[in-house]
Amino acid sequence: MQTDMHYWGAYALARAAGIKRRAAQIIASASEYVDDAVLDESVHIGDGRSILVEMTAHKMLDFKNTDSDDQRRVWLPFHFLPGGNGSSAIEKLVCGKDSKVARQLVAANLARAAVAPYGRQLLGITAHVYADTFSHWGFIGANHSHNRVKDGSIKLQVADGSVLSYIQRKAGRFFENLVLAGVGHALPLGHGAVATYPDRPYLSWSYREDFGRGRRVVRDNQADFLDGCKALHKMFGQYVANVPADSDGGGRTWAQIRPKVEAVLAVEGDKQKRIAAWQQAIEAGDLRGVGESPAKYLGHAWSAKVEELRQTTPSSSPPVGQLAALPVYRFCQAARHHRLALLELLPSHGLVAA
Repeated sequence: MQTDMHYWGAYALARAAGIKRRAAQIIASASEYVDDAVLDESVHIGDGRSILVEMTAHKMLDFKNTDSDDQRRVWLPFHFLPGGNGSSAIEKLVCGKDSKVARQLVAANLARAAVAPYGRQLLGITAHVYADTFSHWGFIGANHSHNRVKDGSIKLQVADGSVLSYIQRKAGRFFENLVLAGVGHALPLGHGAVATYPDRPYLSWSYREDFGRGRRVVRDNQADFLDGCKALHKMFGQYVANVPADSDGGGRTWAQIRPKVEAVLAVEGDKQKRIAAWQQAIEAGDLRGVGESPAKYLGHAWSAKVEELRQTTPSSSPPVGQLAALPVYRFCQAARHHRLALLELLPSHGLVAA
């Protein structure tokens, strides 16, 4: 999924579930920031105080994507949650849509989010990871032959011919850039072999696997994304019940918002057009009953704060209490907790991978 879902969809669904505007903004920012937290140098102020940053993503052309250990620290726990299904280790590593692993992790993180100072950030990270199981299912967050698809087997169904041409051009440039950057050998990592087709909510498509009997896999992104939105709305509703201080009492049921969510997901177009559809639904009150101005993404300010702290000295840096309250510090805390929670969960499903 992309920004249209990880920030705007998460924000809209959190507000629809009854979460206060500011809390929803932080939650949705943490959800999107999972894709933006690419900083890998921790902040050491000089007097023993530090922010140990947590990388939860890499830029697509980063050579770190070729490192198998790094794939298990970043892609498996944050983007391709192992489903735990099947008998072999490889089968268990495959991301599964709304898998038992995902539901157990959601339950564990919800319980922690209710009491931790980084609860909103943890809920946002969980929203990202959980949502991705509805679009990344069938792939592994590591470089493995399981992710290969047969050349020329991808078929796309889009009503608007110009949109079809657009996404085909984007896919072509994606593969060209991988080769030019010298990281083409990182494929087949995740869903790289099918470019960004899993991330486009309006798309129906299919492909043949390049292993086993080469079965044809049929994907209906709109149906998958709708299931994902329903699951996120339910998760946010559970958070409201656990943390009434973050509730404004304005929640709506899934049945009330489903028609509009379906309409937004059906919009064919680039990322900006899809973002606009979510923004318009928020402004029109389609998901809350009352319109409002959408709150903006905070992640860029979080990264800027990290860079600002790199320039401070012990005498000019904020006191410990202020450092510990920084949203980006709490995001790093939440990311570490999320990874640990998954590490504790996976052995019961026959895995020790992340």
